[in-house]
Amino acid sequence: MSFKAEVLRVLIASPSDVQQERDEIEKAIFEWNNLFAEELKIVLLPSRWENDVVPAYGGTDAQQIINEQLVKKCDIFIGVFWTKLGTPTTKHSSGTLEEINIFIEQGKEVMVYFVDKDLPRNTDFDEVKKVDAYKREYGKKGVYASYDVNKIVDHLYKKVVDYKKKNGMESENWIDNDAHLNQSKEVTKEISKFSLEQLILSGRLTTNEILLLGYILDTGNRHFGYQWMAKETMQMIKKWEGKRSLYSDLLDNYYGVIANLAERGLIEAKEYTSHGNVRLYVMPLPIYNQLRDLTDEAKNEINKVVESVYFELLF
Repeated sequence: MSFKAEVLRVLIASPSDVQQERDEIEKAIFEWNNLFAEELKIVLLPSRWENDVVPAYGGTDAQQIINEQLVKKCDIFIGVFWTKLGTPTTKHSSGTLEEINIFIEQGKEVMVYFVDKDLPRNTDFDEVKKVDAYKREYGKKGVYASYDVNKIVDHLYKKVVDYKKKNGMESENWIDNDAHLNQSKEVTKEISKFSLEQLILSGRLTTNEILLLGYILDTGNRHFGYQWMAKETMQMIKKWEGKRSLYSDLLDNYYGVIANLAERGLIEAKEYTSHGNVRLYVMPLPIYNQLRDLTDEAKNEINKVVESVYFELLF
């Protein structure tokens, strides 16, 4: 299903010793798009000089070519350092630092990370000292973080929200039908009082309701078509069940399960037909965050249900 969105370019920049982290960040950006792009009407486009800069000759400094073709066109910066500061340019001690300064001067969003893992035996410790010196210098003016790929998605979410606020987009209607905006706001207020953990452990959820929570937790998909839009969602659930070798009657009872989750406050109406009927439900971000942050005890309850559906057929 298509949707209108603004594209933000995310520059992934670093010296050559963190290739693995660069690849991980790019994958995290694609994961962010899968989780939040439709909700926030923002699509993040990962940009790297090796992929997005075309051959050219500037006559003075190669970094200037990169700046013109890529750096100045990007909206969010993600920089990663480990054992090297990078190759010096005519203006700065490294190309990555020059790119950071450009973003800071333009008032754009900057995320800087330092990798904390064992150093290789061939490490140039003079370079490490330069990295440590920059870390101290940057820390006097800004906030950096230890690199953790599992936090990139959440950090990007905050940066995108900040971007929308700075650009006067915080009040835009993310729900397609204006008539239901106030109702959605009231639902959002109630979400903060809601405990998904307690509901799962209470035993009040049906097997199929818990299975659908397991589907969301496994796939990250929190959008559910309804009526004529249900076919695509049901196909995705069927594919998930096949991959996990599950044999349930979840799809046979799809509409009833969706209605139950809506009444329980786990999902809310997102889009409506011209006649005012719901065509798309979405699990709100606060509820989805609760699902991802469940304790092991609650996650085990979900896993027990999923496993029971699997083993019932085999034995």
